Amino acid sequence: MKRVALMATVAVLAGLMAGCGPINQMSRPDPATGRLLDQGTSADRFMVLNCIYHGWSELSTNVDSTSYARQGADRVRVYRGHDKDNNAIYNPYVDIMQGGFGARIEYFEIPGSQLPRDYENTVKRCMVPYAGSND
Repeated sequence: MKRVALMATVAVLAGLMAGCGPINQMSRPDPATGRLLDQGTSADRFMVLNCIYHGWSELSTNVDSTSYARQGADRVRVYRGHDKDNNAIYNPYVDIMQGGFGARIEYFEIPGSQLPRDYENTVKRCMVPYAGSND
C-alpha cells in the first residue's frame, strides 16, 4: 500500500514537472540568501523531491512547492510555506531540477538565520539514490 501511495505522489509531481501544472517565471533568489549546496546526484529527481517535501513537512507545518523555469531549466522549488499574511517563506528553500541521469539540487537559506540543521540534513539524506524496497 505504501508503494501505491508513493507512486501516486510521484505521478502527480511528475505531471507538475512535465508542464501539466503552472510554471511560474520566478525571480532570481534574494542576494541576501546564501547557497549552501549545489550538487548533483544519480537519485531520481522525483524521488528526491518527494523525500525533501515529506521530510520538511515533519519540520514545518505548511511546506509547499512550486514549479518554474529559470535559466532554461524546469525546476521545482520546495519552501517552508506561507506566513500569516500568505507570503511565501523562502528560508530555507531548495531547487530541484533534472541533472543528467538524476537530479541537481541547490539549497539556500538566509545567512545567520539560525535554522535547525535538520533542513539541510534532510536535503543531503534525500540525495542518496533509492536502493529499492521490501514492502
